[in-house]
Amino acid sequence: IMAVIFPLYFIVMAGIFINTIATDDYCDVKTCKIKGPHTMCTYTSSEPSATCEQVYKVGVTDEDINTILAVHNELRQKVASGKENKGNPGPQPKAVNMVNLSWNKELANIAQRWANQCNYNHDACRDIDKYQVGQNIAQSYSSGENDFTMRSFIEMWYNEVEKFDANRVNQPFEMQMETGHYTQIVWAETTDVGCGFITYKNNQWNTSYIVCNYSPAGNMRNGRIYEIAN
Repeated sequence: IMAVIFPLYFIVMAGIFINTIATDDYCDVKTCKIKGPHTMCTYTSSEPSATCEQVYKVGVTDEDINTILAVHNELRQKVASGKENKGNPGPQPKAVNMVNLSWNKELANIAQRWANQCNYNHDACRDIDKYQVGQNIAQSYSSGENDFTMRSFIEMWYNEVEKFDANRVNQPFEMQMETGHYTQIVWAETTDVGCGFITYKNNQWNTSYIVCNYSPAGNMRNGRIYEIAN
């Protein structure tokens, strides 16, 4: 199986004030006026796009959700407890403010709507009522059975820790392409995650595509990844 991770170049600008709006009124999300049209406004159908060709599976199961949460929180706590020795250089410092993530149905619905377009890029805007929303995406291809798991995708993102300079944790955040998936996973102020998933035929390839949305968004310019424990 050949797996590919699209670099997360989505950078969130800090300090943008977001008015409270009805969560279903996605066409009027204030921050989307800067970023571009909201996914739920642009794509009003919940069905997979015709560009997906033959679709095998759409959506995440309860088991998938449990796995997504378990793996994210396992990896966050690995860093928070000071047990991550990898880095460039490592080890990664302990954190005092990294909470476990919770599943957010709204984030998942938006992620699924984007996954259903079978477009392997980041969408323009996915923000919700009170928060800007970050995103990790990944895709795997196989000419046979595609056996990539939810754990495999998340661990691929996290494994960017090998390239992450631990000294950056204590500095105002600046995006680096090669570690953006990792920093979103361990961003302390992120509390919620919701993911979408689709498996489909892309030319001769059986393709699995996962989209995970995070709020409040990580990778905030000049923000802090997490607070270091003494």
